[in-house]
Amino acid sequence: MKIESRSLADVRPYEQNPRLNDKAVASVASSIQEFGFRQPIVVDPEGVIIVGHTRYKAAQQLGLEKVPVHVARGLTPAQVKAYRIADNKSA
Repeated sequence: MKIESRSLADVRPYEQNPRLNDKAVASVASSIQEFGFRQPIVVDPEGVIIVGHTRYKAAQQLGLEKVPVHVARGLTPAQVKAYRIADNKSA
């Protein structure tokens, strides 16, 4: 899995993200401060978040300029949707 560093400004939230978990942002931000950014944000080739919205919000809260991302290439829209659903159910 290739992970690259991207400007936070180049990462965009998925506008139809159904999960509202703002209460978890402070905890995730604290974890990032203590342990570092250990899990990348997964984005599509256009930079739209597939999974990792809470990590994205935590990075914003911490004032980070760059974040680790994995660009998920070759997924169909149906696969992206299934990935989002599976990730939300397991989180």
